[in-house]
Amino acid sequence: MKLLNFAVAIALMLLVGLAASAQTYNVVTDFSLASNPNGVWSYGYLATPRAPLTLYTFSDDQNCVSGISFWGLYLGPCSLLPVLGHNDTKGIVCWATDCLPPNYVVTSPGYEGQLGVVRWTAPASGTYGLQGAVMGTDCVYPTSTDLRVIRNSTQELFRTAVNNCDVPLSFQYQISFSAGDTLDFVVDWGRNGNPYGDGTGIQFKVTKID
Repeated sequence: MKLLNFAVAIALMLLVGLAASAQTYNVVTDFSLASNPNGVWSYGYLATPRAPLTLYTFSDDQNCVSGISFWGLYLGPCSLLPVLGHNDTKGIVCWATDCLPPNYVVTSPGYEGQLGVVRWTAPASGTYGLQGAVMGTDCVYPTSTDLRVIRNSTQELFRTAVNNCDVPLSFQYQISFSAGDTLDFVVDWGRNGNPYGDGTGIQFKVTKID
């Protein structure tokens, strides 16, 4: 009996070790203003759906909105659009008509139709699990956008309209990637054809399975 218990304990330790060694990339907790690209993450926009990714070069560390850090296309003082924002607090932060919880980043498309993008680049070949959710963060207009998840700029894996506020829409996939493959999370104007009130909260993580 003692030998059996020992074997069970060893098996549990191995399972825990495997779980701990699984590499997970999280768009919220990995966010940084230190550089762009930031490891496997790149923040930017597409001028058109098939255009190459243009990286944001301007960042703001809570000077415009206390509690939120931004990467975006600079239009003027405290005016960035398209934009990606991160809640640096443990509570909800509101500005204008947007309210962002701490477990999401927020992105908005641009005035000239630019599509806001967060890109993940596979660091190694293998099978990865993708989990995420998207929701509107503007309850006044409210948010009216489309979210698309696109592999290698051409293969659309997931698409949904975001016409809500604080109602998460979840998605989950298991995908094989080669090193250097990309996964884009793309937000556009949606059906109303303009960027006003288009704050879109996204959360997602990518975990290497094997």
